[in-house]
Amino acid sequence: METTELLKKDRAIELRTRGLSKQIFSGEYHSAFKGRGMAFSENREYQHGDEIRTIDWNVTARMGHPYVKVFEEERELTAMILVDVSS
Repeated sequence: METTELLKKDRAIELRTRGLSKQIFSGEYHSAFKGRGMAFSENREYQHGDEIRTIDWNVTARMGHPYVKVFEEERELTAMILVDVSS
């Protein structure tokens, strides 16, 4: 396969992926989805207005005042694909 053919195919893939990333789930939003499906990020002190279901009772018992678990979603991860076409 010639280099020019390979570059044409590469550009076609780039255009298709660029179109897909503009959908509603492209990562630039605050999700309405909450729950255990997200990855644990950290514990922080309870602040007024936090959901009481997120209280980490083990840390709260050790520290003497309330701590909550903070989760972050992993929907849109950056991936880089590098292809070495040199000889």
